[in-house]
Amino acid sequence: MTMEQIISFLEKHAEPEYAAFSASLLNDTITVRGVRLPLLRKFARQLVKEGAWLRLWEEDTDRSFEMILLKGLTLAGAKLPEEERWEYIACYVPLITNWALCDSVCTSLRFVRREPESAWQRLQPYWLSDHEFAQRFAVVMLLDHFLTSDYIERVLEVLTSLQPAGYYAAVAVAWALSVAFVDFPERVYALLQSGCLSDEVQRLTLRKIIESRRVSDSWKECIRALRN
Repeated sequence: MTMEQIISFLEKHAEPEYAAFSASLLNDTITVRGVRLPLLRKFARQLVKEGAWLRLWEEDTDRSFEMILLKGLTLAGAKLPEEERWEYIACYVPLITNWALCDSVCTSLRFVRREPESAWQRLQPYWLSDHEFAQRFAVVMLLDHFLTSDYIERVLEVLTSLQPAGYYAAVAVAWALSVAFVDFPERVYALLQSGCLSDEVQRLTLRKIIESRRVSDSWKECIRALRN
């Protein structure tokens, strides 16, 4: 498949009204065609199967939201040695300029679960970064793949020590804490009581826990007491 065919696919499935709606949610200046995510995921698998995913990197002429997202989505399924896959990820992370380019890819990178300790070490530079979306990438990866009994203490340590470099990093930390609260409520509650979080992260976390449908009413009352 040529790059012209890839662009033709995106243009064929573009929805102008959906593009306007999506763009309004991103807080970004990136061009959005309006191709829906399930279709992009399916197309990414096709590009991997045909070996055409490399064209996305070799012929880097289109910087639309969909084209960049395809780069990230194909990294989930491409047959690559671990070292090389992480090299491509290192090239992808600087392309992230909004939450959707981050979150949609993170959830797809399930390969990290095969060798979690190696992945943990490779993610460390991102949560230590002072760039907003590099931080968000690391935090959402922890949220998607490391909220387990084996890693929860280490995840909470990262989340409490991270100094968010921007709003979208702070929201990611709050999101991760609220999801962790579902399975580890006592541990996260103790953290929320400790006062170790910034005011912004604390406020966002409490709100997300209260809004969650997976948290019991009794726990929500405890969280409301903290907020008040």
